[in-house]
Amino acid sequence: MSGKRNVMTSDIVHQGKVARLARLAVPGIVFTVAFGFAACTGKDPVDQNCPTPGGSGPGGNGGGGSGGTTTSSTTTSSTTTSTTTSTGTGTVTNGNDASGSDDNTFDHENNPGDPFEILQQHLEEGPPEVRGRLHSCQKIPYSSLGEFLKSRGVNMDATAPNGPKPAGQIYKDGKDALGVANYDAREAETYFHTTAGATKLFDIFVQAAPEVIANIQNMPACQVGGVGKPMFDPMTNECIYESLSCIMGRPAKPEDMKLCNTMVQHAQPGNAQDLDIKKRITVAAFLSAAHTCE
Repeated sequence: MSGKRNVMTSDIVHQGKVARLARLAVPGIVFTVAFGFAACTGKDPVDQNCPTPGGSGPGGNGGGGSGGTTTSSTTTSSTTTSTTTSTGTGTVTNGNDASGSDDNTFDHENNPGDPFEILQQHLEEGPPEVRGRLHSCQKIPYSSLGEFLKSRGVNMDATAPNGPKPAGQIYKDGKDALGVANYDAREAETYFHTTAGATKLFDIFVQAAPEVIANIQNMPACQVGGVGKPMFDPMTNECIYESLSCIMGRPAKPEDMKLCNTMVQHAQPGNAQDLDIKKRITVAAFLSAAHTCE
């Protein structure tokens, strides 16, 4: 009995050693096999020692190990072209999108452009403080809008008990729509346009246009050397460069001058009232476009 117990004890000890050895060895074996398959994934050309996807031997997809045959197939659609080549050692697939990049990725344009063209554009736009206004899309602060209108000839204290409200009255009555700060509610002034605020701003510019046309040549902000010019030439009714630049807050371009004159020229010939309406619409349109980033 003693000898039988010793044999059983020895077998148990041996089995425990084998189990411990297996627990230590199996993770290493699994890692080695997985690493080998990972190393074979995506290799081009395919490694001769790598197993063939879907095959049981070195020679084909799905069986055999015959090897040595090459088949080429090309499939073309409106956006993607893929070429699949089957060889005796595996399958390699390369895809090109419409832009010609591999793996159907978007082909980004890395060329920033001609630096001399960019420099010329900056010279046409003017100094940095002018370019900063050109590329800024924040809402004009409420107080700044009032100062701007005043400096272009708008009477900010005008009221009209009966009839359409003048620009100054719309400005004062529409401060909430224009996003003025609400200190009691701990709310700062909005820095972006809302639908209500933009609509109110357009109303102000439409009502301000007649006052701007009448007074702009007398406003110091639009004078050069103490001398101002009217909004439109009294003889030809063409737009004046200096005054158009003043209401936009930047130098007028040839395109601006052409558009301004074209809008005025759409007035009915010999109709002074229609000409006056076209001038108002022109000034209001340029004010709105210049000061709402349009």
